[in-house]
Amino acid sequence: MRLLRSVANDDRHVMAKHASIYPSSEDLEAVQTMVSTVECALKQVSDWLDGVKKAVKSSSEATEESETNKKDQSGRVLSGVVRIGLVAKGLLIKSDMDLELVLMCKEKPTETLLRTVKGSLPIQIKKLTEEPYEVVQCVEECAAAVRTTKEPFLTLKVILTSPLMREDPEKKEEVENVEMNDPPDILDRQICLNALVSLRHAKWFQARANGLKSCVIILRILRDLCNRDSAWQPLKGWPLELLCEKALGTCNRPLGAGEALRRVFECIASGILLPGGPGLQDPCEKEPTDVLAFLTDQEREDVTFSAQHALRLLAFGQISKVLDMEPLPYSKPATSSTEKEGVSTSSSPVKRPCDNDSEDESSKKLKPDWKKMIDSKYLQKSQPANALMRLNQLKYGLQYKLISQSGPVHAPVFEMSVDVDGTTYKASGPSKKIAKFHLAVKVLKALGCATEEDNEYLEAEEKTQNKSKVDSKSSNLTVSTSGNITTVEVKTQGPILTNGGKNPVMELNEKIRGLRYDLVTETGTSNDKRFVMEVEVDGHKFRGKGPNKKVAKASAALAALDKLFPQNKESNRKKKTVPQSKSGITSLMSAAVQAVRGRTRVLPRGGYVGAAAATGYLPAGYGSPYGYSPAPPAPVPPVYGGWSSSHDEYLQYEDYPRSRSYPPSHSLHLTDWFHIL
Repeated sequence: MRLLRSVANDDRHVMAKHASIYPSSEDLEAVQTMVSTVECALKQVSDWLDGVKKAVKSSSEATEESETNKKDQSGRVLSGVVRIGLVAKGLLIKSDMDLELVLMCKEKPTETLLRTVKGSLPIQIKKLTEEPYEVVQCVEECAAAVRTTKEPFLTLKVILTSPLMREDPEKKEEVENVEMNDPPDILDRQICLNALVSLRHAKWFQARANGLKSCVIILRILRDLCNRDSAWQPLKGWPLELLCEKALGTCNRPLGAGEALRRVFECIASGILLPGGPGLQDPCEKEPTDVLAFLTDQEREDVTFSAQHALRLLAFGQISKVLDMEPLPYSKPATSSTEKEGVSTSSSPVKRPCDNDSEDESSKKLKPDWKKMIDSKYLQKSQPANALMRLNQLKYGLQYKLISQSGPVHAPVFEMSVDVDGTTYKASGPSKKIAKFHLAVKVLKALGCATEEDNEYLEAEEKTQNKSKVDSKSSNLTVSTSGNITTVEVKTQGPILTNGGKNPVMELNEKIRGLRYDLVTETGTSNDKRFVMEVEVDGHKFRGKGPNKKVAKASAALAALDKLFPQNKESNRKKKTVPQSKSGITSLMSAAVQAVRGRTRVLPRGGYVGAAAATGYLPAGYGSPYGYSPAPPAPVPPVYGGWSSSHDEYLQYEDYPRSRSYPPSHSLHLTDWFHIL
């Protein structure tokens, strides 16, 4: 796992290098102006050629052609102009400003058409702008070059091509009754096909690579590396763009500039370019085509070695050597050194001044006065009025522990504890957050640092939470009454429970048995069903709605409970425990045991909690309904080895007279007591 500091350092260097090679705003504006002007001029050239073509033909032929053009929109001599190359992909850098456009033609382009475009283009440019441009014809490149005559010196190449150039001559010979004679001055077919390939590459790049974070930035960095290092020169262009897209597009998260550059180097250093490797398939070709097929074995090894060397430099923090730039200084976080009213805002801790009258050196190392720090303007300005935050300033690293959770599901009570300087403080609340706030205020009060704002904040928190519970409960329950039919719909998620924490259907069945729930209606689509269940109690019908039959049935039972047993709401919340009285049998058996054993011990009431009874002991809680009276503890040593020393004393079978033998695997039952008597 790399350190965050090294990743941030790599990002700073990559972005600084990118800023140095990225064209200036003046250059970009000049490029945009030139490309837009030439595109508009070519549109006017296309209109002019169509006008000349119509003027030559007769009126009848012109009428037929106009009808044909309505059906076929591609009847123009020049059908369109498209940006390709660095202009379309946005990969321009200062040392590489190649601008290219593709001029699509209806028929196969010829030298005559190129000459016509070259002659008409300067005239149309002058109509659009006053900037001087020079137009040169390049037959070898099947293009017309437009150049600026002042700085920045730019060259825009307009390449003529047509989709008809993709047709295979061998397949044409197989077609019967079709004769197509190419003009003698047709332009180079391979150059026109390369222009169509560049058009496909530009569309693919805009759809796949432009959306990847840091992809365009890394491509500009690597294009600069190709210009500086001869080993990387063969990858310049489409292979480099495809490599970057594959390396960054296969990552499961967006990468920063530094991480993206490292991932591309790792991809190349893994050996995918070496002979026998997987290669790199061209996604813009129908047939499987390796983009790196033109590389020699030596060129493949040179690029792989250069990528491995770059990774070593990156591992040792020498990314500046990879980018051919001066190393940047490490940036430190800015600290404010301003002081107001004698209170320093620096990160140094605030200390209480020492007493100079003290002669003992150890007395000079006094603890800070935390109460004064709390009341100081420094903490009031930089820290919020929060009890937990202020306690954390006083005692850093406190561990809050959850002791217990009690209460019903709809009204839980959480109890938290914290140890401060050997003292344990406890507090409770309706949520863990409020319990921690209560606990923090309690500790601050003990330290003498509490304020009135803490108490007000806690009261506001409790009111907000209680109000939200009441609002949510009232808003999630919809009750409607029509005649003797009451309908309830519960919109909350999770199980539907009564105030006593029981299922409404179960609680209603305990009160009134033999009820029958019927399905009234079932509406909605397959993914959004609504069910209505009905139950009849004493001639009154109660209905419940829900997304399934179970919820609708519980809603109907809840409606019946709220209507028929309204007094049960409060009784469920506070259950009274009736003390159990002592019975005569209990005292009789206790006296009998005492008489037989010759001691005044009696059985304690109930069993201990949290441990299982041993073999031969009375089970935990056995006889507790009869209310055995507790006996005062007496430190009497065990007689027959049948007394427990760690918990309450229980009676074993060996403590009874030898005349009565009881198997060790059975406990004494009530009938045995009567036999003893």
